Amino acid sequence: MSFLQQKWNEHQSKPMRRYSSQREFEADWVSGLRRRYRLSQERLAALASVSVTTVQNWENPTSAKRIAEHNQDRLRDIERELWIKAHVTLLEPCPPYIRALHELMSANRDGSAQGLADYLVTCMDARDTGRARLLHWAGLSYSIADPASPKARAYEEAALRSLGTGNEGNDSLAAAIENEILGAQFEDLLALPEGDARRDKGRQLMRACQRLFQRDQQPAYLWNALEVACRAPLEPGDRFGLVNELQALLGEENVRRRVQAEAPYQAARELVADSMLAAPATLN
Repeated sequence: MSFLQQKWNEHQSKPMRRYSSQREFEADWVSGLRRRYRLSQERLAALASVSVTTVQNWENPTSAKRIAEHNQDRLRDIERELWIKAHVTLLEPCPPYIRALHELMSANRDGSAQGLADYLVTCMDARDTGRARLLHWAGLSYSIADPASPKARAYEEAALRSLGTGNEGNDSLAAAIENEILGAQFEDLLALPEGDARRDKGRQLMRACQRLFQRDQQPAYLWNALEVACRAPLEPGDRFGLVNELQALLGEENVRRRVQAEAPYQAARELVADSMLAAPATLN
């Protein structure tokens, strides 16, 4: 079965939107790949070793010419390479088992990577300073195939909880892992269509950012939480509480200026347009 035929079958089992034909779906998938990783048609053409005209035909739902199977295989590999580049970093020092997981994922052997990750998590002592990193990679081994995987979410949440205990040992390494986890989760959030799954993911990520703020008292984590609440989007009350807390920390004018100037906070602008916000809420 060709790559895009498999994608089409998966779409039909849980459709996110309606397509008039499989060809329309394929055209939207290719253009969606470019949007997701911010590629121009010229850049995708170079990666796939085809002409720009060929990419334009791929993205044209009225084109009668199907995408050749060998080009579908290349698109599959390109998607995987881009995902790994966006979500995975071999931070040094890098244990051998992390390198093994990276090699399995790069070789399109997700089942083997997941099996190894599950085994290592079971064997590793809960007090091991490398546990947060392993839990993060276990989550990656599942989310590379399915960003909405419940097991991927469970592993990433466990990784953030482990980091929250301060049990990673090396502070700079812990911070790098923490940022990688949050970055990967945010990318996965933006890739989800509007709906309950996106809001659920956003709520989990917002709470993770809030927990990290409670631990380190770094305002950047609250700004991250506010961006998640705006982009998910979550309930107005979530945005209201975060804006109030940021104002208590940084001052009303500083928060208003940034929210009004930066696009990710657009959904919170109505909260800072009026200076008569309620007294800041207190996080429990």
